[in-house]
Amino acid sequence: MTEYLRTLLLFPFELLLPVLGLLLIQSESPINSLIYRSFLGSIAALIYALIGAPDVALTEVMVGTLLSSLIYIVTIRSCYTVVIIVDRSSPPDTALKDSLKLIFDELHLKVVYQEEDMTESMEHNFQFLSSSKLSGSPHTLMCRTTFYVEVKTLLDDICQTTAYKQNTALFQLKEAFS
Repeated sequence: MTEYLRTLLLFPFELLLPVLGLLLIQSESPINSLIYRSFLGSIAALIYALIGAPDVALTEVMVGTLLSSLIYIVTIRSCYTVVIIVDRSSPPDTALKDSLKLIFDELHLKVVYQEEDMTESMEHNFQFLSSSKLSGSPHTLMCRTTFYVEVKTLLDDICQTTAYKQNTALFQLKEAFS
């Protein structure tokens, strides 16, 4: 009877494994993939522990969940990109682009420029910040000489860089949704 009860209790967890596997494969977001992979490893470790294989469960937790998640986080961080939205009709000059490159190099972030047709309405221009292009990356908006940053933590990081402190005269820095 206990074997039957154990099998019955494990069944919902066993059903989660293929569902999480499919979500992991079809996910476009690296962060969501990391979450699905961690849950997959944790549930597999739980199943191993419940069927009497604690050594395999421990190995799954240590290697399959923790180590692979850590490596995945480092990989995501190493290829993180900042999307700078600029006006198609008046792109930033070379000096400004060089200054921005120095700032984001110091933060170990890649820069991608996304050209859009901006208007005089800042409300309209701020809609570009929610663009699905390069989703997962923080977006910024360059309007003339003002640089709007979508994420407060990124704004704080930029302010701390040596490159920004040396080039504060090139542009103003503001939080987009303050």
